[in-house]
Order: sequence, then C-alpha cells, then structure tokens
Amino acid sequence: MKMKHRLGLAGALASAATLGWVTSVFSHAIVGDRIFPVTLAIDDPGVADEVSLPTFARFTNADGSIESDYSFEFDKRITEDFGVSIADTWTHVHPGGDGFQNLVLGAKYHLFSDAPHEFMVSVGVNVNVGGTGAARVGAANFSTITPSIDFGKGFGDLPDNLMWLRPIAITGQIGIGFPDPWKKTVASIDTTSCDVTMAPSGICGVDVNTTHNPVFLDWGLTFQYSLPYLNAHVRQIDGPDFLRSLTPIVEAAFQSPIANLAGTGARTTGTINPGIIYSADTYQFTVEAMVPINKASGKHVGVIAQLHFFLDDIFPNSLGKPLFSEH
Repeated sequence: MKMKHRLGLAGALASAATLGWVTSVFSHAIVGDRIFPVTLAIDDPGVADEVSLPTFARFTNADGSIESDYSFEFDKRITEDFGVSIADTWTHVHPGGDGFQNLVLGAKYHLFSDAPHEFMVSVGVNVNVGGTGAARVGAANFSTITPSIDFGKGFGDLPDNLMWLRPIAITGQIGIGFPDPWKKTVASIDTTSCDVTMAPSGICGVDVNTTHNPVFLDWGLTFQYSLPYLNAHVRQIDGPDFLRSLTPIVEAAFQSPIANLAGTGARTTGTINPGIIYSADTYQFTVEAMVPINKASGKHVGVIAQLHFFLDDIFPNSLGKPLFSEH
C-alpha cells in the first residue's frame, strides 16, 4: 500500500521556496512550490502524519473471482524526516470467503530534497508479516521484507516557453521483495520402514519438501498534471473552485519475478490506473480505474478509491506533529 500528501498551506510553501536546498519535509511531501499528492498504486516520497480510511478496491482476479478490499493505513512521524506506518486490508472474495490480509509494517526516511528543481528522494522498508492474515483470501504464510526507494520530480523549473508543462510531476518507486528463504513442509510420514541406526535423531520415514519463494521487483511510476499548481504558479484558472483542486493522474504499478522462479509460473503483473485527485486543506479524495496489463493481472477493469486525512493539519499540536521535533 502505499500513500501520502496534500495541497494547501501557503505559509509552508513560501517557507520551502525561500530555503532553496531543503533538508526536512515540512510535514507533507512538499518541496519548493511542489506538493506531491498521496497516490494509491505506489508510495509517494514524503514522510507525514496521516491516515487512509478507507481505501476501497473492487476488481476481478485472473481466476474469475471477484475481490473487494477495504484497507486502512496509519503513518506517524517520529522525527521530521523519519516515520513509521501500519496497514492492513479486509478482503472479501466471491467465491472464496473473507478475512484479513497480512499486517504490513513500514518505515521511511526522507533522504534529500532540492527545492529549486522540485526533487525529493526517500528510502524505506515494508514488512509483510506472514501468517497474520487468512489463507483463504490469499494471505501468505511467509513474511516478505521489501526495501525501496521513492522519488518525486516536478517540472516547475522549465523555461517560460514551456510554462504549460510546469504543472507536470512524476513520482516513482522501486523495491525488491525478499521472502523467507524457504518454507519446509512435511510431504509424507512412513513409520513402517524405519532404520534407527540410519536415523539417530528419531525422525523416521519423513519426506520433507523445501519450497523456495520467488523474489519480486516492485516498481512503478505516476504521471500528474496539477491544476492547483497551474492556478498558483502559471495562470489563474477560470471557473469553480472545485476545478482548482483537481489533479488528473495516471499510475502504473508492476511486480516482476527476478529469482527463485523454478516451477512457480510467476510472471510480471500489474495495472495502469487513470484517475483524478481532489485535494482539500485537511483531506484528499482519489478515485482511479484499474486496468490489468495482462490476463495474469486480472480480468476486466476494476476501481479503487481512497479517503485520506492529513493529521498534521487536523491536529497540528498533538497527533499531527513528530514525537521528537527540532522546533
């Protein structure tokens, strides 16, 4: 899961713009004049105090079953540049059943920002805790650790003859999911033929299979055109205020197997998600279509939507500030 940041807060924007080279995130994913919004298919590069509640997705799996997911994520800054997160998903599959997916724990550190060029980089790690979810909805019984790099680049530094391209921004994420090295299962037990001299440990007639779990490359990009940025830094938009709060977006998220593939049949899967973001002062609402890239990724077009709250704007003096702050 993935998902983080906002629009508004003119004072913070002005401060970021005057500092040039920025060393802290100023809550949301803000760098220079750019605010990278929360995205759904991949994570954004910011560190913040926020909560996604709920994120809803509905789509058709490759086997034809219809899946509905209800997710939450809570992100908390420990310092200005370091935060942790916890997330989980309740899944209903028809036919199949329902239950929780595995718990996901995360940590992220804001590594670098360049305000004049609207560039930001963070590093993080997510842990999918195996065995905490229900196998009937596809939760794995092994854990996976995924270190990743998240980045964002706005194009507000383009020259005047390309000013209409300045509202464009891209974000990206790349990570490698390392599962438990292996899972051992007892395939059969035969106690009728047991030579104790050959099995001094007392384990006789036990056939143990070792299954190696695939290693996946998780990668993705977003392409955004920020109408709030256009209105504030290029030219004012005529029309309703609602229009000035929209960001059209296309996300692409993929998972490619890169190791331990023998006999698994694993292949690259993913979706292309065109959608729209509405950003307010204290919350953000996003809705996207989910278009599978191949048959292994699912059947038909799905939908995903999220309501996201910015705790540093709602509770700036308590829940919405870092546990340890320089200020």
